[in-house]
Amino acid sequence: MALICIETALPTKFAATIREALKRDPDRPKEYAGLESRPQRFVKLPADVDAVKNYIAEHAISDAEAHPA
Repeated sequence: MALICIETALPTKFAATIREALKRDPDRPKEYAGLESRPQRFVKLPADVDAVKNYIAEHAISDAEAHPA
């Protein structure tokens, strides 16, 4: 079974590497407090590139929706 994981990469995701390089923990946005304890959501899709493209297109929000004036 193939797995595609779509997410953003914040420095907190690589905390151990940041800690080693900078000798401090990376800053973590307050919105991510307790993130590990929140429910995870996922969708199983067929191993088909068009299915993935369609899913993203159907569920993506526009910039205007994400950041209303």
